[in-house]
Amino acid sequence: MDKLVETAREKFWWPDAYQRDQFVRTEAAKLPPGSRVLDAGAGASKYRPLFAHCQYESQDFCQYQGPLVKYTRPIDHVCEITRIPLPDQSIDAILCTEVFEHVPQPMEVLGEFARLLKPGGKLLLTTPLGCWLHMEPYHYYGGYTPYWFEHWLPKYGLRMESIIPQGGPGRVATVALDRFYSQLRDREARSGFLARLGSRVLRLFLKIPTHYLMPRLAARFDPELDGHRVASGYLVVATRIASTDPAELKSRANWNTAS
Repeated sequence: MDKLVETAREKFWWPDAYQRDQFVRTEAAKLPPGSRVLDAGAGASKYRPLFAHCQYESQDFCQYQGPLVKYTRPIDHVCEITRIPLPDQSIDAILCTEVFEHVPQPMEVLGEFARLLKPGGKLLLTTPLGCWLHMEPYHYYGGYTPYWFEHWLPKYGLRMESIIPQGGPGRVATVALDRFYSQLRDREARSGFLARLGSRVLRLFLKIPTHYLMPRLAARFDPELDGHRVASGYLVVATRIASTDPAELKSRANWNTAS
């Protein structure tokens, strides 16, 4: 969602966005007043109110034109996420939510974040594990695993403090069924009369399970199932290691991208 999830109805329809919002709210409250925070890939800057006690700045490339992101507030730094015009070690915390699948060189982004963060600074990062194409044509990766973070974060001077799975098998199954339902509906506009009629009958049969039963029932099993391996995505907190030189991290990011 392009806004904070606030009502019970919104929470029901967008539980993943709600969990992300609560994650950001919790981590934002931990930051000392006056902390300089960069929201990278901020879009509509919906998290700005959660950082009212901080010096909040936004970054985005502002090239996407579509229904998923509306730039309702001015972006402070309109630039590529790998070339943010701020000094080394000038940021106390970086927030980056659901952006990494949309950048062609994610390791270079990690290097840029490590360059910008002060020693001990926090990186708050959320990414999907599996998702359908969105914000096209700016969608380059299907998702990120816990092992991706464990492998790459230390290489850029970032120590992972925690990783929380979003949802679980029940939530993933619910989303897949909803996508199937939506695709059936979209196909009807291109179908003949009999195919369209059959599709509508099938959707009528699926409507209540898809929109009401599965969202309520399937997710209840998630606490008892393996949410680590089957999840909608992950919420990550990492800390900038003090002993790593920012210039070295930036050059390492460029080398990995080139290779």
